[in-house]
Amino acid sequence: MIHFVGAGPGDPELMTAKGVRLLQHADAVIYDRLVNPLLLFHCKQDCRFIYVGKTPDRPSIRQAEISGKLIETAESYESVVRLKGGDPVIFGRLTEELEACQNAGMRFDITPGITAASGTAGYSGISLTQRGVATSVTFTTGRLVDNEKNTFQQLLNGQTVCLYMGVEALDRFVEAALAQGMSARMPILITQWGTYGRQVKLQGTLADIRQKISETKIENPAMIILGEVVHAGERFDWFSDLPEKGESILYISTNRPDMDALLEQTQKGADVWWMQVGETRDHRFDEVNKHYLAERHFNTIIFVDEAAKNSYEAEKVKPLWEH
Repeated sequence: MIHFVGAGPGDPELMTAKGVRLLQHADAVIYDRLVNPLLLFHCKQDCRFIYVGKTPDRPSIRQAEISGKLIETAESYESVVRLKGGDPVIFGRLTEELEACQNAGMRFDITPGITAASGTAGYSGISLTQRGVATSVTFTTGRLVDNEKNTFQQLLNGQTVCLYMGVEALDRFVEAALAQGMSARMPILITQWGTYGRQVKLQGTLADIRQKISETKIENPAMIILGEVVHAGERFDWFSDLPEKGESILYISTNRPDMDALLEQTQKGADVWWMQVGETRDHRFDEVNKHYLAERHFNTIIFVDEAAKNSYEAEKVKPLWEH
């Protein structure tokens, strides 16, 4: 049985209770780059982890290979979770993988998740369908394949537009909006890592957003929200006011994490990761650390126990993910 599960947009608590239960009972988990790997700590000790993340501008696994690996894994394990960032039914390449399951005669089900647009908006104090301001909301993507038109659909005043993975497409997006008669003063918000403590936001207008983003380091994964609803975030941005917002902490320990303790920190706005070291560590996370820590920087490193510090210092010439 293959369970397609939405992991939510990053905050480890933004996952459905059903999704957590499926992880707890999974025999194998196939997960993406945009999945918060803290969720893997929900899995049982003998669950197999398989990483199929796609990294922009780097050689990555192809979709056909992912589908093949999915079927191959399901032939060897009774319960397989295909864990996708956000909601698998929204820009999640779900149909291709369902077709592979159907062609192979594999049973499957789908557990939706919180998508990046609603997660990012909620963590910015923005209602995507604010009464009297936006009568509709459109989800669109900046990732266009070769045979698709290199333009955006009609953009209307009185709507909110959520552009997924659209940093590279920002120039075309802004040009299309202005060409279709949208005001140059229309507010636009770009948010990277929308529900993580490392969240970064940039707000401007159609007139100046391209200049502003050229002066920053914001890149995908990022959500772009266009529309008058963006102004609400100037009043209701609760997430930025959390006491540990912007803190990034790496815990190093010889033991498994206390998830409740970690979640207490994410609830305060911190971005945390737990790395187990030593001979008795959970070796499944060696590969998880390799992928995750290669893209992360932490302001603070905390050794939870003396043995962890000794292990780290004994091998300090190695990159963190090799411990």
